[in-house]
This record gives sequence, C-alpha cells and structure tokens, in this order.
Amino acid sequence: MEPLDILKIIAVAGALLIALYGINRIDARMKAKNQGFGPNTLRALGLVIFLPTLVVLAVVTDFRTEVLAALLGTVAGYVLSQSTADDQ
Repeated sequence: MEPLDILKIIAVAGALLIALYGINRIDARMKAKNQGFGPNTLRALGLVIFLPTLVVLAVVTDFRTEVLAALLGTVAGYVLSQSTADDQ
C-alpha cells in the first residue's frame, strides 16, 4: 500500500467522522431546544452530510476541478439562500 492510499483512507475516515459528529450535534441541539424537525434542521443536516461527501469525492474520484467547483457552488447557493423563520 502506497503512502497516498493511506492518506486517502485517512481523509475519507476523517470526513465520515466529521459527518457523524455533525449529525450528533444537530440531534443534541434539537433535543436541548425541545424542537421538532423543521426546514432549518433539514438545511443543517444537508450541509453536514453533503460537505464531507464532497471531500470524499474530491479525494477518491478523478473528478475534474470544474465539477467539484460546481458542486461546491451548489452548496454555497443552498446555504446562503433565504431561509424561512420558524413560527414560535
């Protein structure tokens, strides 16, 4: 096994751990605020899952940088779009 392969495995494992940690923190925050599952929670979960997936794709696949930039732009547009306020 080459050192580059070991580095890829470490990057993928780190991205997966970050995603799991983010999901755990979102769940803990929802429980602490005694809130249900709403649109902002869905946005946070999408972000926490999609960004590490994008890192895994960048490390493992041979996608061109333009494809990865388009995916990252999609995430930025999703996150920065106007969110709806919770009615409470």
